[in-house]
Amino acid sequence: MSMRITSPIPHDARDSAPLTPLTELKLTEPEAHLPPALSVRNKQTCEHSCQIRSLENDFRERLKQKSLEIDRLTRDNARLLAIAVHDLRLPVATIQIYSELLAEGIGGTASPELIEWISSIQTASEFVLRLLDETTDLAIMESGTAQLHATPAILASIVAKSVTMSRPRAARKQIHLNLVQYGEPRAVLVDRIKMTKVFNNLIENAIKYCQPGARIEARVWRVEDRVVVSVEDNGPGIEPTDLKTLFTPFQRTRARALSEEHSAGLGLAIAKHLVDLHGGQISVRSEIGVGTTFCVSLPTRV
Repeated sequence: MSMRITSPIPHDARDSAPLTPLTELKLTEPEAHLPPALSVRNKQTCEHSCQIRSLENDFRERLKQKSLEIDRLTRDNARLLAIAVHDLRLPVATIQIYSELLAEGIGGTASPELIEWISSIQTASEFVLRLLDETTDLAIMESGTAQLHATPAILASIVAKSVTMSRPRAARKQIHLNLVQYGEPRAVLVDRIKMTKVFNNLIENAIKYCQPGARIEARVWRVEDRVVVSVEDNGPGIEPTDLKTLFTPFQRTRARALSEEHSAGLGLAIAKHLVDLHGGQISVRSEIGVGTTFCVSLPTRV
């Protein structure tokens, strides 16, 4: 076996060898190594990507403009509704006042039919006034223009006022209405007027559907960093299918109010909106023939 030994290049020869300047080196484009079909497809893909980005930007801008337009229309509708309600309240309130005066002035001189007619006028005018107020409240909240005037308050005292206001009506139906408070009170940051509406709605709703001799109990207690208020009754209960849409505006349950009171189905929807504004939660559980319990949970932020 023979080996051929090659003499190494001398250092001085290597050092003296001319170097090729970088400017003379030719760098080929990446697409030059690709087949022609792939190169064309790559360009088309870039063009399509640019078109998609342009369409996405255009869609976002149009969506933003439509959203602003919807917000403006919603606020305008709320203002128009408030004006209409203001104009309607005066004549309806006048009808209610005069019907009350007629009922007081007639006394025992009128026939039973006439007294019944006057009573129907009173009931109808009260319902229309309540409907006007509730419709205005709901429109304002759905337009996003509702404002909270929150101050520290003891929630039990707000519930107590609602219970006191509703006791005469409950007594007329022979319904027992009580308030129970557990533990030490703790202040929460709430709008007193709006939360009073919430508890009024829950208590009045229970009175409306409970039979004579029923019991309604409002409870207040604290769980860690939240204050919970429940309104529990042993009334007829709510059908499971009705529970799914209970807080939807203009939705009515299949249960009939024993006092034959009219309802537009706005009270619970308004209550949910107001609780949501406070960062709280409202829930309901019910069983047919056993009763219904509404729970309102609010965070303590003081």
